[in-house]
Amino acid sequence: MAGPIVFVCTHHIHEGKLDIAKEASRELVLFVQKNHPRVLHFEIYVDDATGVMTVIQVHPDEDSLMLHIQLAADHLERAYGFLDTQIVRLFGTPSDTFRQMVMGGGQNVSFESPLAGFSRLLPVAA
Repeated sequence: MAGPIVFVCTHHIHEGKLDIAKEASRELVLFVQKNHPRVLHFEIYVDDATGVMTVIQVHPDEDSLMLHIQLAADHLERAYGFLDTQIVRLFGTPSDTFRQMVMGGGQNVSFESPLAGFSRLLPVAA
């Protein structure tokens, strides 16, 4: 069953890089907002005290998340100069191909399938 994909990623910000991480996050949000209209929700949260950053994305489908990864590749590559990924959680029903691609990233990844629920989010036209 295809459907929405919720992507939650938690990072640790390198010591002394909090301001850089915040500025890069603001730039990424503006970039995604301007260049990827299919993203339904994109938010970055930061805990200043612990240096933990959490990114939450809601995509109408797997193709939207794949496009995000492609469009934001340069931003993401730079981010790994000041972030360490702790865990990636994907909620939805991604394809086996997508699962294998994400698992190949060598990160701590979990896939959680829907059990029950509903969404009132309306997809944005492509």
